[in-house]
Amino acid sequence: MSAIPRTLRVVPRIAIKPGSKVLPPPLTNQNERAFKEPLLRIMARRQQEAGDIWPPNLRIEPHVTKTAIGKAPKEMRVQLKRLLKER
Repeated sequence: MSAIPRTLRVVPRIAIKPGSKVLPPPLTNQNERAFKEPLLRIMARRQQEAGDIWPPNLRIEPHVTKTAIGKAPKEMRVQLKRLLKER
C-alpha cells in the first residue's frame, strides 16, 4: 500500500450516487499541444476567408526549416531565408 500516493483517495462504490460521472484526468501539456491547431494555419485560413479585406501589413510567412534550405553553406543560409520571405 505504500506505492499509492497520499493524494489518492479510494471511495467505496456505495458512496457514489447512481448516474454520476467520473471526470477524466486533465490533459498534459504534450497532449494539449497535439489537439491544438498551429497558429500559422489558423492565420492562413483567416487570411483566405478575408480575401481583399485582409490588412496588407499582416503578412504570414511559412516557417523555414533546415530541410527547405538543404545542405547550403553557412554563409548562404541567411540569404536563402531572405529570398523565401514574402516582400
